[in-house]
Amino acid sequence: MKKQTALIAGLAAGGIGVAAGILAAAGYLPVWAAEILAVVTFPAFVIFIALWWNAKSGEEDIPFIGY
Repeated sequence: MKKQTALIAGLAAGGIGVAAGILAAAGYLPVWAAEILAVVTFPAFVIFIALWWNAKSGEEDIPFIGY
């Protein structure tokens, strides 16, 4: 996975979660729907930010194929 791809996916997941909270606070989205979006997007946000943190910027690494 490229570093830029992981960052975009992580920011998209985080943005959806934040937007759901803002929309629920403003009354445009039911609270239960915002809670479901938060439960779904938060783990995706954490995973993609971790993948971004560990992604290499240069050449791709040779995948581990076992012994």
